[in-house]
Amino acid sequence: MLIDIKESIEINTSAEKAWEIIGPNFLNIGDWGRGIKHSWNNEDAKTIFEGAPAGGRFCDLGKMGIAEEHILHYDQVKREITWSAQSDKIPRFLKNLQNALKVEALDEHTCKVSTNITADATGIGGILMGRMIMKNFEKLLKGFVTDWKYYSETGKVSVAKERELGN
Repeated sequence: MLIDIKESIEINTSAEKAWEIIGPNFLNIGDWGRGIKHSWNNEDAKTIFEGAPAGGRFCDLGKMGIAEEHILHYDQVKREITWSAQSDKIPRFLKNLQNALKVEALDEHTCKVSTNITADATGIGGILMGRMIMKNFEKLLKGFVTDWKYYSETGKVSVAKERELGN
């Protein structure tokens, strides 16, 4: 079963500012993204894309463990980034988990950000759990773009992230 979930939102800021948060500041997602306690450079992941800030990162997801992410595509001009994610806490039947993001200018002060999670839910586990996994990813993406929008527009973390931080 192919999992393919898309989410997008308009942000009232320039495309450059929204891109700066997710592209050049790829390593800092833990500063503003809910569910991520801390993020840092994966020094073993080779930087292979021109302009990319790193080859990959680690994200501490609390009870969900540590995710290891690798940049698979990075285009500064088109404002696109794709990364893969793996973790000991991700079910074994979930393969090829990726997230592709894009920032498109709508005008000088508005942009559209899009994210697309894909994965293969394989075997009996994929058949039995695939729908539930899709619902979880849908919720995750809605929260992710909401946090990205709020941080882009205000320079502050969302209420959900603030709660996680205990503020």
